Amino acid sequence: MSIEARLLGPPLVVRDGVVYAAPRGKKVWALFAYLALSEQPPTRQHLADLLFPDAEDPASALRWNLSELRRLLGGPDTVGSGTTVGLRLPIGTTIDVHVLQAGTSAEAVALPGLGRELLEGVRVEASPGFAAWLLGERRRLQSIGGAVLREGALRAIAAGNVRAAVELATRLVGSDPLDQDAHVLLVRAFAATGDETAVQDQLTASADLFRDELGEDIRPALYAAARIGVAPSRAPGDSRAAADAHRESGEAALGAGALDVGLEELRAAVEAAAEDPALEASMLLSLGSALVHAAQGRDEDGSAALHRAIAAADATADRRTSAAAHRELGYVELLRADYARSLVWLQRAEELADGDELELSRVRSVRAAAFGDVGKHEAADEEFDAAMALAGSVGAERQVAWAETIKGRGQLLRDDVESAEATLASARDRTRSERWTAFLSFPESLLGEVWLRTGRIDRAAEILEHAFTLGCSVDDACWEAYAARGMGLLQAARGDLDAGIASMDDALTRCLRQRDTHQWIRGYVMEARCALGVAAGHPLVGTWVAELASFAGHAGMREFAVRAYLFQRDLGDPDALEAARALAVEVQNPHLHELLEAREMPRLEQLIGVA
Repeated sequence: MSIEARLLGPPLVVRDGVVYAAPRGKKVWALFAYLALSEQPPTRQHLADLLFPDAEDPASALRWNLSELRRLLGGPDTVGSGTTVGLRLPIGTTIDVHVLQAGTSAEAVALPGLGRELLEGVRVEASPGFAAWLLGERRRLQSIGGAVLREGALRAIAAGNVRAAVELATRLVGSDPLDQDAHVLLVRAFAATGDETAVQDQLTASADLFRDELGEDIRPALYAAARIGVAPSRAPGDSRAAADAHRESGEAALGAGALDVGLEELRAAVEAAAEDPALEASMLLSLGSALVHAAQGRDEDGSAALHRAIAAADATADRRTSAAAHRELGYVELLRADYARSLVWLQRAEELADGDELELSRVRSVRAAAFGDVGKHEAADEEFDAAMALAGSVGAERQVAWAETIKGRGQLLRDDVESAEATLASARDRTRSERWTAFLSFPESLLGEVWLRTGRIDRAAEILEHAFTLGCSVDDACWEAYAARGMGLLQAARGDLDAGIASMDDALTRCLRQRDTHQWIRGYVMEARCALGVAAGHPLVGTWVAELASFAGHAGMREFAVRAYLFQRDLGDPDALEAARALAVEVQNPHLHELLEAREMPRLEQLIGVA
């Protein structure tokens, strides 16, 4: 028996090619969606509390709905019957939400319900916890839908399927008309067709829209996209030697801080290698990586180059280059907070790495960061430890420092300040030893927060000021935002809540200055602003908390979503605690679970370590 289940849009189940009769009761669909999207089988008690809080006999109501779900799916063995409840569907079963999260972009963009709402049209009267879960999942899956459209369009451009690229990019713009990156991608897709009139028409339409609606001028990004889509002209005599020379020159210029010169040299390297697919793949990887890491605000350009690198590498069976490009695209999705798609890219990168220890350490570090961003701290620690062991075995000290810093961030979130201090101090010292000035601000900012929590105010002030100055000097919005957040907490610790809130506003402004800032940092700053706002009784704090909940829901940052609902509880919402508890089920943070049992969020003085 083949089963196809659609939960995006109006839900339905197709068995052996026939649409099966809808179940009696809408909660059967709610139960199915919850089981399909839960990473661990929930307990019966949890399901009863979540879906049937007002039933005279919640356990009996659950049993009836489970029986209806089994009937819908084709038999008693399709859903577990023990203390915990999980789906046990036959091999070959497809559920659209699973394909969306873990399938290829080609599979995902073909879903009939792509872009539709989870359980569209289904209204369920259940607990506040289920309402919060459903709202968050609808937002998260909508965001993933945009990610696969973007991924599919870039892949189509790289493969030369420009008609499909334009169609997918157009759908992406339609799903979010004010997403600048979507418009850039659409211009890039039109540029790949070679139709200059279409390019200019779309460029004008997009620029006019953003000018009229937001007062922004996005023409520079659009012009850059149009340029990338135009095939360059090659000078006679270009060769491997010329490509290598251009790459060496470009990397030297980037190392010296000459960004534009370096990128032009790397583009020249790609142009010189155009007659040799294997060489072109390598040069495109260099260009894509530089655009992602060295050139702030150019991740879209970097993604386009990396997709082209994969196409060229696959054509020549160059697994090593393909692995690195897949991993870089996983990193880009991490920055975007498209975590499900990031893990897909990283899984393929790991398969292609063929045991290369350095590449595997990089893959596992990015995967660990993705786990940490969504509150899976135990899983993140396992990945970080493996990544650091692999990096250490090949002497990749910078890779170890990067992993240590993110691991220390997770320890700080769990309020394990002693472990966080040791980990972050090691990361800082290793970074200094490597003379990696461009990264140093990051571990310093987090170490400053550790010292702030432990009452070492003057020491925290010194390192935070240093971190902020460093972040500004390298023009990295991420590092600036981390340090500005720390400065805001420092000001609050000294008793000036208004100045602290102003610093949080400044940190958020810095987050938005560049399009490819790590989205998790934005949530981190928003959460701190809410904490200060609640403590100060700020008139806008209710709006800030709602913004945090919405942001965390779209990104799947369950930990921040829980904190948003805890703030709502402290602001007087009687249902917020139940919602927070429902969302915290899959968050691996003992400290957060302690907060759920407290009557209110800890006093600000406790959060920042001042008596």
